[in-house]
Amino acid sequence: MKIQNSRGLVLLICILMNIHLSAKDSLSSKRPPEITMKEAIDKGILDYRICGLFDPRNFDEVVDQDGVHFGKCMVIILQSKIDSVILLRLDAGTELIPDDSSVQTMIITHEAILALYPNQTYATRLYAMCGQLHEKAPTAMHNFKVGELADSNIVKIATYLNDNYIQNMIGQHALWACTDRATFEELKKYGADSVSIAMTKNILTNLKIETELTPKAPEPPKVMVEETNEILINQYYVYGGLGLILILTTSLIVSIVKGKKKTDTIA
Repeated sequence: MKIQNSRGLVLLICILMNIHLSAKDSLSSKRPPEITMKEAIDKGILDYRICGLFDPRNFDEVVDQDGVHFGKCMVIILQSKIDSVILLRLDAGTELIPDDSSVQTMIITHEAILALYPNQTYATRLYAMCGQLHEKAPTAMHNFKVGELADSNIVKIATYLNDNYIQNMIGQHALWACTDRATFEELKKYGADSVSIAMTKNILTNLKIETELTPKAPEPPKVMVEETNEILINQYYVYGGLGLILILTTSLIVSIVKGKKKTDTIA
């Protein structure tokens, strides 16, 4: 009886495990559709607000008083207008355009996949960096809209920072070196030193992006060849020709001498 009960228990466990695995497979196969944030906005399936994280009205001394301009420095609030779940993708290199032209355009530096739930509203933070060195940093009072991808070099840098988890000052300086042709002297005002700038240069060098920090190596001067009507002859041909002439001349002289001796003998 005990053996039969044990077998029955084992069978029940196997059945439950199969049910669990089947349910898990079924859920995993029902991944919600994924579209870009820009496409979702254009289709009007959500309302959103993007602003800076830093709020000068509630200043915290451990935060830069001018505002946070890299890392998780942007806040997005999403409100769904549909009754199904979708995933929103915000690609690295996407521009966030401010309503206020005195504020920096922000660049997304870490791809975000955001779930949009039916008829719900929620907020989260985004990784971004400032894309204009001399403009204001974003704050909670500045609104932004989702733009297009930036130019190819900026997208290269943003993708590199995403792939290598570089969400810090070194990455920000690499971006400014590209967007604003920032020099070492300018970046010193934002915390750069000889160690950090070497790391920044390494990013730009790996991506083969020319900046003030990583100028293009000068090309070697071209050797100017003067035009001439003279025909250049390979020296081996010259030496070979001279040798042949010498042999022929010697043979001719020997023949003449032999002919002369023969004539003298006959006479």
